[in-house]
Amino acid sequence: MNVRHVKVEYQLTESPNVLPSDIIINILSRLAVKSLCRFKCVSKPWRSLISDHDFVKVHFNKAFEYKDVMHQRRRLVFTGVENRSLYFSYLDEFINRDVYLNNRVNNVGDNGLVTATELAFVYSIEQDILVSLICYCNGLLLCQLHESKELHLVNPATRELKILPRTPKPYRYSSLCGFGYDHSTDEHKVVCGRININHGIEFCVYTLETNSWRVIRDNFNCFECTKVRGIHLNGELHWLMHKGEYEAESSVIVSLVLAKEEVREIQLSPEYSIENSPPIELGLFREWLCISHNVDADHDQTYNEFWVMKEHGVKESWTKMRVSIPYHKLSHSGFWTKTHDLMVIGERLLMYNFDDDENFWDLPIRGVDKVGIILIYLDSLVSLSRNQSKRSSKKTSAKWKRRVK
Repeated sequence: MNVRHVKVEYQLTESPNVLPSDIIINILSRLAVKSLCRFKCVSKPWRSLISDHDFVKVHFNKAFEYKDVMHQRRRLVFTGVENRSLYFSYLDEFINRDVYLNNRVNNVGDNGLVTATELAFVYSIEQDILVSLICYCNGLLLCQLHESKELHLVNPATRELKILPRTPKPYRYSSLCGFGYDHSTDEHKVVCGRININHGIEFCVYTLETNSWRVIRDNFNCFECTKVRGIHLNGELHWLMHKGEYEAESSVIVSLVLAKEEVREIQLSPEYSIENSPPIELGLFREWLCISHNVDADHDQTYNEFWVMKEHGVKESWTKMRVSIPYHKLSHSGFWTKTHDLMVIGERLLMYNFDDDENFWDLPIRGVDKVGIILIYLDSLVSLSRNQSKRSSKKTSAKWKRRVK
């Protein structure tokens, strides 16, 4: 994508002896979010451009076109198990082992520990608050504070925070929640839901761009949702649910298609359809849905395998994978290279090579002994206010790109 998707309607300079506007836009689209936030003070035209809806997309997608821009913007965000606080660090401090071990990275201190920054502004109003990291989309994080049950949308790059309006009753205490982007309407949607045994799944959908909730219902009946956090993939939010009282013989993946706001069912691997199957968890591995075991750390049994769905929605595409490190819980960060994947195995953050079981290394973080939920995100200019400039009510030509490489 290039700057032709941004209509040059702004007079960026009064002098005829400076660079043309399209070149200025191209330069600005490569800069860091923090710099652009400062540059909004240069002039009203610059502020309008940097806040423009299409420019925000072009700026975000520039990271997928240039490696140096990608390296500048990608971040690791995670929760600590013991204090449930929220942290971020620069991803590139983790992925170059030689630089990491030789202490040539700015935030690497004594004993090779990387220093993470706490995102304390997310819960600075409250004291002793536990925070859950639910989902990421286009530079925004969806978090929940345990005491108040409030949902927060957070842009770590701009330090914007939005407390979502309360959901309509009786959805205040939802059994499932997720966050994603609807390409058909160019909108970011937060989904909360509850399971009504008599009426099926009931969803409540919040749209960031309209700052409002809507209630939708589906007659898909299920008994229980195993985990609140929804998995965002291919324009759908996914949850692992039980259709009956007996978990092992009735588990399915239920997905909400954001564009159509329709519910569909995805079948699990037949190996999980047997009785006495241990507890399982839905997640992502690279760009695939993933099913892994999930038991308490003091549980006697550990596991070495998990399953990935290599073709979305196709039951026959479930593929077994193995990991040499026995685990109770396993999750993928969403980042991988040609040789290694950034994983949390148990509560250890590490880079793991699936082609060589003995090729892995731990990534210790100062002050965080055990890592909980982990995500990769890209810094973005996406605003949490309703005044981000959108020139047309029609779907814009600029598209969001997806994978953080």
